Amino acid sequence: MYELVELKELSSNENGSTHEFAAIQSEGYLLATRKAGTLSGNHYHKGQSLAKNPESLLLVQGKVKLSVKSLDTDEHEEQVIEAPILIRIKPKVIHTLEALTDIIFLEFNSLEEHKTDTYYPT
Repeated sequence: MYELVELKELSSNENGSTHEFAAIQSEGYLLATRKAGTLSGNHYHKGQSLAKNPESLLLVQGKVKLSVKSLDTDEHEEQVIEAPILIRIKPKVIHTLEALTDIIFLEFNSLEEHKTDTYYPT
């Protein structure tokens, strides 16, 4: 349903850390901030756009609870995830992020790609 991809840490010291990850091709990018206690998502994608097959979210800062549910199998799971990490969500998986702290994440899609391939459970 989803995959977590650890970022390669290149260095870390008292000033902070530097991480590396493979390039993700996209027509655009969305940078989002959310306050602790808020929910994002509660939708799914059919994978009609390459940017949504799978959807890639880079959690840059903070901690979230990721809830996922497969539309095909009804399987569901929740997991607490801390930044920095890349989250890949497969098509036809309802996904919700609950910000446990203030968070920053990057979506590897344009707003138009998001709008044309986002569906809400009924």
